[in-house]
Amino acid sequence: MKNITKRIFLKSLICSRFGWILRHDEDTFQSSTSELTIGEKFRIEQGIEIGKKAHSLYPNGKLITDNSINSATAETNVAVSDQNISTIFEATFLIDSYTAKADILTRIKNKWHLIEVKSSINDKKDFIDEMAYTAMVIKNAGLDISKVSLLLISSDFRLGMDNKKLFNEIDHSKEVLLRMNELQSNWKKVNEITSQPLIPKESINFECRKCKLFKNCMGKDITNHIFDIPRLSQSKFDKLIKLGVTCIEDIPKDFPLTDNQSIIKKSVQNNTIVLKDSLMKELNLVSWPAFYLDFETVMTAIPLYPDIAPYTQIPTQYSIHKCTDVDVIDSHFEFLADPFKDSRLDFAKRLIADLYGDGSIIVYSSFEKNIIKKLSEVFPSLDNELNSLVDRFIDLELIIKKNFYHPNFHGKTSIKNVLPALLPNLSYESLEISEGDSAAAAFAYLVLGKFKGDEAESVKKNLLDYCKQDTLAMVKLHKELLNMHKI
Repeated sequence: MKNITKRIFLKSLICSRFGWILRHDEDTFQSSTSELTIGEKFRIEQGIEIGKKAHSLYPNGKLITDNSINSATAETNVAVSDQNISTIFEATFLIDSYTAKADILTRIKNKWHLIEVKSSINDKKDFIDEMAYTAMVIKNAGLDISKVSLLLISSDFRLGMDNKKLFNEIDHSKEVLLRMNELQSNWKKVNEITSQPLIPKESINFECRKCKLFKNCMGKDITNHIFDIPRLSQSKFDKLIKLGVTCIEDIPKDFPLTDNQSIIKKSVQNNTIVLKDSLMKELNLVSWPAFYLDFETVMTAIPLYPDIAPYTQIPTQYSIHKCTDVDVIDSHFEFLADPFKDSRLDFAKRLIADLYGDGSIIVYSSFEKNIIKKLSEVFPSLDNELNSLVDRFIDLELIIKKNFYHPNFHGKTSIKNVLPALLPNLSYESLEISEGDSAAAAFAYLVLGKFKGDEAESVKKNLLDYCKQDTLAMVKLHKELLNMHKI
């Protein structure tokens, strides 16, 4: 097996709780990657920035800079041997088929303190696995790990505070060292498998359902994989695999599924939509004029504005299509926040004004409802007016979930799944910004001054165009659902 393959995937292999995922090759990995979106770039940059701020807590730390695994390992060995170096950043270890990088490694006499840095507020079980894997590799490389900590983002941090206030350190030594011993028992087995000259035979695993490479790997050439069935339990998955079933078309007639799962199976196997009589009844609950509403937000680890906690979700823009009847657009309203100030109050006041009057407010998911609830908590003087908006909400996605299924939904009812199935000509491909993560990143870059002058104005227009497309899509989708009922 190619060394690059082992190094890229071994860590995820170990952390999948011994579900040995040994099937990716270099070509599969490369073909599954494409140019990063602006949203992906921003997340990477945000992680790098958090790492730098964590490093600043140890001003005399030695950074391992070489990108080559072998060279970085050699550089690490020199730093470990130098008693004058107390802290090492990105310490790199390579032993047998295993490689690991330690975010921060600090010397405690003849032992070491391993510190993992995460740009997250919440502790997660998966972090224990990651730290246990890293600690295991370091131990087998000859270092004695006596303490293992996790550095998380502190919810108490506010812009302008010292970097020390940004982090919350949690001692996970006991849990990590226990988990490390469990992983160690499989060291030899995994090393033997990954040292084979040929990649082992592919086999699907329940953990595959969350893998970003799934469609280029075990899911390749399967249009309706059993993972498209929502809330598929591991026990049902295991039974289907035992029967040799990987696609929905082959699920036996008598195989036990929930009502919702059975609807999806029926739709796919018969290649037909499933439409309940109650669909029309629920759509008729809309009172006119109707306001089709969509929000965009930004949420960052390091706050963009004063007096805001990390990962506070800040609404930045909205689009409203007002219709007097189905697909009869009367007017359009939109709002984009001033990037250089916390504009939530302006957002809330404008929203109340633009949605003034009677008529249903049509949204897609509970997202807008949750944002408005948070705004009412921040601005209690607007509580009644904001909550009166929520009382007018009709959730189009909820209506679809309860009453309609198309075989091309692939088990999901997000608008990005529904539109290609029902309105293939209504595309986001021509837009410069075509998904929510990139919209959030673009706004964050505006705040940070990355875009200036004409480029900034162009980005603002692109943001407005994207949000406008979302509400226009709801207008057209509403009409299409009514047409489907008439067929």
